[in-house]
Amino acid sequence: MLLLACLLVISVIGCSKPKENEVTSIRLECKDLCKDGQVPAGLFSEKIFTEPDEISVFMNAVNKASKMQGMLNYMTSFLMYVSYSETGEKVYVLNIANVKDEAIRGLLVDTEDSSQGYEIQTEFHEQLRQLIYEQ
Repeated sequence: MLLLACLLVISVIGCSKPKENEVTSIRLECKDLCKDGQVPAGLFSEKIFTEPDEISVFMNAVNKASKMQGMLNYMTSFLMYVSYSETGEKVYVLNIANVKDEAIRGLLVDTEDSSQGYEIQTEFHEQLRQLIYEQ
């Protein structure tokens, strides 16, 4: 009986665990590609992604990006604003080329440490390219 009561308490505690901080949306703002307010044909000045499968593509790319060595010299294609349900917003530089090539990788930079870059693997680059440029 005591074992049953303990299992019940453990399962209730486990089930009532608060949800982790979820991403609610991702907003891209075109930067260097849209200089002086000139938005190239087929592009956008700002785009918001709220669908779970879209958010998953972005967050997989962020979570699986590899830390780069050395100093960075880069332009800013997009600012990516990741909105969280509980802790506000985090801002990244996101560079994804509109080129379908297996050798191309993306660049991710946390704006809180703009000297450290992260390389986005080719498979994620292609998924992001399709979301950004083809939808």
